[in-house]
Amino acid sequence: MTSDLWFEILSRASPNRPEPLDDLINEDRDAKPLGKVIFPNMRLAPSLMLWDREPGGPVHIGVRVHEPPETPYRIARLLAAAAMEREVFPVILSRVDYCGLERFGFRVERVPEEAAAAQAAEEEIRKYWDLAIIIDGHEIGLLG
Repeated sequence: MTSDLWFEILSRASPNRPEPLDDLINEDRDAKPLGKVIFPNMRLAPSLMLWDREPGGPVHIGVRVHEPPETPYRIARLLAAAAMEREVFPVILSRVDYCGLERFGFRVERVPEEAAAAQAAEEEIRKYWDLAIIIDGHEIGLLG
């Protein structure tokens, strides 16, 4: 992402939020997700160091979200500022259906809640995005 796109995220990061239309339209909807997530068994490799990377390409970092943050706009601001300052691209690894960071334009990857499936999914996503590190989202909220 260019710095202009991070400025756009910063400009949209507000405590105001739209009404969830899905809840109004589908009141009787089954909360279980449709379909299955299938990940092959993979050997887990150790995490790579963030700054020990080849120069030139974008550096992606994973942000693990176990529950929706109380103030997603604050997390969006912190992630956008870090992205501009450190030239990293955050990828959200969400274990919830809607974590609140989608509305700001972040890339959100869904991860199953079950521990073994979540670990396999995170490993596959780490390889796909070439994630330098994966950090827990609640740690970002402590920054500011």
